[in-house]
Amino acid sequence: MTTITVYRIDKVLRRKEQVGTLVERRKTDRGNNIAGLLKLAANRFQAPPGHKIQVDFGGILVEL
Repeated sequence: MTTITVYRIDKVLRRKEQVGTLVERRKTDRGNNIAGLLKLAANRFQAPPGHKIQVDFGGILVEL
């Protein structure tokens, strides 16, 4: 199982705050697992104006 951590970035104060985690429970790779998790994180953890969402996936940080 893969766990990704979702952060909210405040651009004004330059702070990173953890808002949640997502766990991938699929046992086999279907080719688009990472893209699906990123879409799910963007929909589930929407950022207010002035903030961005950042996802930590295995040491790789992706901003949404």
